[in-house]
Amino acid sequence: MKNLIVQIFMNKKGWEEEHRLDGQSSEVLILSNILVKNYAKKINADYKLLTKPIINFKHPTWERFQLFNDEWIDAYKNILYLDTDVFSWPNTPNIFNFIDNLSFNVVKRQKDGLWRGRPSFNAGVFCINKSCALEMRKFLNKSSWLESFKSDPLWEDSKELNTVSQNANIKINWLESRWNMKNDPDAYFTHLWGNQKKIFPDMPAIIKARKIISELDITSDF
Repeated sequence: MKNLIVQIFMNKKGWEEEHRLDGQSSEVLILSNILVKNYAKKINADYKLLTKPIINFKHPTWERFQLFNDEWIDAYKNILYLDTDVFSWPNTPNIFNFIDNLSFNVVKRQKDGLWRGRPSFNAGVFCINKSCALEMRKFLNKSSWLESFKSDPLWEDSKELNTVSQNANIKINWLESRWNMKNDPDAYFTHLWGNQKKIFPDMPAIIKARKIISELDITSDF
């Protein structure tokens, strides 16, 4: 079975919490899409950009929970999810050589790294497989999400995924920090932070990405 890299993009207009995506940058979307497609090709993984909502909850980033469905976990050995503001560089090692095929694979937060007293992760980079997904999806349902919003109006999909990973009977494989580092152009995966990608369009990581894709023969899906 092959490995898969997935990104998700849907127009934010019309969603209940469309403001959550106000930090998007059209240029970064294109740069990320091309870099991740190139990386997938380099490491012989499939790539898919999901554009059709199935979860239909609050705002598009909740659509990452599509990946726990049978159509995905039965078809691929591992499924790596990357936000559309993550840059995967051409010289980055093959992440699947560092993945535990029986674990939920994430990167521990470097700052403010606890959730409910335990280590937490940023949900912009994670890798699942059938072994962990079957257990985790037992805890995934909209009714529990709505209950969480009652006690925490700022509840989000990242908090939900951290909570599920703690509640489910799974192993967690903590990848080193270079697989999800904020704005650092020397990381394995550079994750651009919030609206900084719009405020600082010439930050070093974006300049580096522009140069690289100018030399690639890959078109954007956007």
